[in-house]
Amino acid sequence: MLNQKIIANLHATSHIHNRCSTFKKTMRKYLAFFILSIFVAFSYGQTANELNEQSKEFLKAQNFEKSYPLIKKSAELGNAEAQYNLGVSLEYGYGVEKNESQAFDWYLKSAKQGWNDGLYKMMMAHATGKNAELNYEKAFQYALECSENDDPTCMLNVVSCYKDGMGTEKNLEKMLEWAIRLGKLENPENLARSGKITSARLNLAYMYRDGTDVKKDLAKSYAWFLIFNEFKKDFSYFQQQSIVKEIQELEDELSSDEKANGKDNAENILGRKLKNMDNLYKAEM
Repeated sequence: MLNQKIIANLHATSHIHNRCSTFKKTMRKYLAFFILSIFVAFSYGQTANELNEQSKEFLKAQNFEKSYPLIKKSAELGNAEAQYNLGVSLEYGYGVEKNESQAFDWYLKSAKQGWNDGLYKMMMAHATGKNAELNYEKAFQYALECSENDDPTCMLNVVSCYKDGMGTEKNLEKMLEWAIRLGKLENPENLARSGKITSARLNLAYMYRDGTDVKKDLAKSYAWFLIFNEFKKDFSYFQQQSIVKEIQELEDELSSDEKANGKDNAENILGRKLKNMDNLYKAEM
């Protein structure tokens, strides 16, 4: 009887051992597959990025024959920047025969991944009808998405669309919201982009001064003139001279408190300190 119990226990132990062994083997297979999947995914993305970086070195040297194959491979692997660059290569024939239809397709793929330049290209394509359907609604949607990346050109277009009701319903509140958001951006080194931001600040100063599409408010106008002053060098010397006179004329209409509080009001709007107040009445080179 005792021997039978021992044998039964041995059989049970063996059965449990076999089940555990099978379970461990199964888990090892799943774990190996999981690790392999992660490795493949990582290698895939890394390869696309490496190819893209290599292609940009050839682009800098304007060696389009060598850049194109790398761009194409990286784009096919899903790199958004490479997809945009492939679109540019195809649109202008850099290292490959021109094909504007294919260029549009690659711009679209880049835009779908949220690449800012791709979004810009799609905005312009639908706004002009070049290589795409002329569709102001689509152009506006791409402009809006591009604007979320703080792109000054796209933001200006969004302001214009809301102001004029192009591609969307006219909405002066949203127009003002986007104009202020644009005006609050920090000025980059790129002169074209910086100029759009500085222009937006000056437009806001004029809007509040003249009551155009907003309630007239000279104190707010003055604050935006002071913000404009931060990078007025984006404008020509003679334009600055003219605007300095407008600032002085506006100051004559302000109360002493409004003028005294102008700097604080401007800094509250901008969210940072003004750095160019000493040159308020000077044109800069």
